[in-house]
Amino acid sequence: MEQDTQLKLFRSLSAGPWTILKDSEYGDHINFGIYCALGDPARRSKFLADPGWDLTATSGAPGFSQGGGETTYHRDWSEDGVEPFVLQREFYGAREDYVEIQQEFRLFHNLAVDKQTGNLIKPHDDGSEEVAVKFDGNQVLVRTRLIKQYMAARQMDLHIYIDSVVYGSRGETMPEEWTIETDNTRLELHTPQRSFPSDKPFSRLLGKKIIPPGPIETCGVWPFEAPEEYPEFIIGEDEHGRPVRHTCDPDQLANYFGKNSHAPHYLTPVHFRKEVLQKYYDRPELYSVSDGGVRCAALWSCRIDNDHADRVIVFLGDLGRDLPASERDYWRGFMITPDTKISETNFRRSFLGQFTDPKSVDLIFRHRYDEVNEAWSNLYGWPLFRTPEGPDKHLFSRLRLPLNDSQAEFESSIRVLTQLLVDALNERQIESLLSSKESNERGISKLGRLFTQEQHLAEIDVNVLRSLQEVRSKVTAHRKGSDYEKVLDKNFGTRRGREAVEVLMQDLLDWLSKILVSIGGSASS
Repeated sequence: MEQDTQLKLFRSLSAGPWTILKDSEYGDHINFGIYCALGDPARRSKFLADPGWDLTATSGAPGFSQGGGETTYHRDWSEDGVEPFVLQREFYGAREDYVEIQQEFRLFHNLAVDKQTGNLIKPHDDGSEEVAVKFDGNQVLVRTRLIKQYMAARQMDLHIYIDSVVYGSRGETMPEEWTIETDNTRLELHTPQRSFPSDKPFSRLLGKKIIPPGPIETCGVWPFEAPEEYPEFIIGEDEHGRPVRHTCDPDQLANYFGKNSHAPHYLTPVHFRKEVLQKYYDRPELYSVSDGGVRCAALWSCRIDNDHADRVIVFLGDLGRDLPASERDYWRGFMITPDTKISETNFRRSFLGQFTDPKSVDLIFRHRYDEVNEAWSNLYGWPLFRTPEGPDKHLFSRLRLPLNDSQAEFESSIRVLTQLLVDALNERQIESLLSSKESNERGISKLGRLFTQEQHLAEIDVNVLRSLQEVRSKVTAHRKGSDYEKVLDKNFGTRRGREAVEVLMQDLLDWLSKILVSIGGSASS
């Protein structure tokens, strides 16, 4: 019948990564509740004068009061320096009850609602997220760190209350009553003689503890953010072949105006393995990789030199200025020693201020694909390739040369190309232009007949699409036998992996360029 479990739980609250701010359990053996509030530190002695709760679980709604002949409107019924943090919404059976978190806390941390779970999510400036508030049955759990930042900003105490009634068996001897009083805690254990209507003995643990705020400087928001940390990146080798590293802090780098003349220049190239872009390609709903840049929604963007076959190059100062701290740590895992120059494309753009087309076939392909669709729409009134929708709406963002020679990268590239060029063919509109219809005719064949029918397109064939489709059909097979290798030999010769995709993409690019020229556009690359 001891209340040790409840007492141990109460004492542990706010000590771990999660803090329970509301909980309840009602049954034959126990009636138990935990609740919370924010309090004015100047009134701690009053709050600790007795163990009772300073507000009820349903406090927080606005309303009126009357006294002395006056009627007063109260915004949230916060009284005597105490305000609710978790609000219990009750509808008395008309609707399902639920709980909310104080709006100011949600706005302070810019919390979003997870539509699937109802939990509150904390987005970070680097594009990552964490669960901030969990609604788990009767429990409300909040990230302790986020509570303490909020308390520090407002310089308010956190009150945590407990009320636990545990019933014993008839005739069971109750423990002795006790009281605990400290600078921040008031707990009392009571053991009444009778319990109506059951007459079973019981004990009641009632009390509160006050958690004071940290200094306002610990709130973690402007102007009290933690100092920025700038790691070192490899910028070259010394005379013994050992890596030379330097901080990416822009304020410690040289520029063209005499600043930090002893230090490496802001525009010192830092080299990374191409795989550094993998996580950005894998989440196109959040990140985008374009010709010369990587972006996370509207949160951050960084200029990159991605016109290389095997690497990505970023200027040292841009790493410090444009990437969030967590992204810098991520990029450090892909550093390689510089052993080549920046691309001609990047040199012309960054140092000569010239508008320059990229050289890499995948970057050119993206532009050409859009140009063909636009020119085709201008001529026929509809696009040759339908815009991907639903789960495939970010498909175009995943179009790229393989980042390495792995089978997974090869197969992914083939699938994306096929979905954009074969599956996306606007078959219904193509068929509307054909002079006759043929049963069971597929999209590539329809396009081939349209090319033959349209005089300005008559010299273009669709063989490259057939090759792409043939490879895709083998790539997607569950088991790959000798037929798979024969198809690769037929279409790529001895080439495999990235090299094979590069050749195929170049053939597809040439095919798109022919279409563009034939329908009145221009293809400069």
